[in-house]
Amino acid sequence: MKFHQDETFRNIDFSEEKEIAEFDNCSFYNCKFNNKNLFGFNFTECEFFTCDLSSANLKNCSLNNCHFEECKLLGLRFDMCNPFLFEVNFKKSQLNFSSFFQCNMKKTNFEDCSLQEVDFTEAELEGSNFEDSILTGAVFERSNLTQCNFTTAQNFNINPEINILKAAQFNKENLSGLLLNYQIKIH
Repeated sequence: MKFHQDETFRNIDFSEEKEIAEFDNCSFYNCKFNNKNLFGFNFTECEFFTCDLSSANLKNCSLNNCHFEECKLLGLRFDMCNPFLFEVNFKKSQLNFSSFFQCNMKKTNFEDCSLQEVDFTEAELEGSNFEDSILTGAVFERSNLTQCNFTTAQNFNINPEINILKAAQFNKENLSGLLLNYQIKIH
C-alpha cells in the first residue's frame, strides 16, 4: 500500500491507478476519481477541490475528516464507507443520487450543495447544516434531524411524524416542506 502524507495533487487522473493507497493530510485539486474502485483506500484529514468522484466505489473506503469543495460526487454510496471515524463536510458540491443510509454523521456541513434524490434514511444528522442546499427528492425517513439548520434549504419534503426534528431550524418561507405529506395548501 502506498502512503502519502502532507502532499498536494493537481490535475491527476487517479481513476487508472491500480494500487491501494493511504492519504494523510493531503490536498487534491481538479483530480479525477470517477468510476474508481476505492475499496480499502484511506483518506484522513484530506481536502478535495473541484474533483470528480462520481460513481466511485466507496466500499470499505475510509473518509476521516475529509472536506469536499466544488466537487462532483454523483451517485456515491457513502453508506458503504468504513464507518470508523467517518467524517465528511461539503461545500458547493453536487451529491445528487448519493446515499447516506444509516450513516452516523453528526454536525456535517452541506453548504450550498445539490442534494437531489439523496437518501438520508435512518441517518444520524444531529446538528448538521443544510444552508442554501437544494433537497429536491431527498429522502428523510427515520432520520435524526435534531438541531439541523434548514433555514435556507430549498425543495425539501420532511415528514415530522417519521423523523426526529427537535430544535431543528426552519424559515417561515420554507415551512411548506414539512407539510407536503398533509396535502395542505399554503398561500
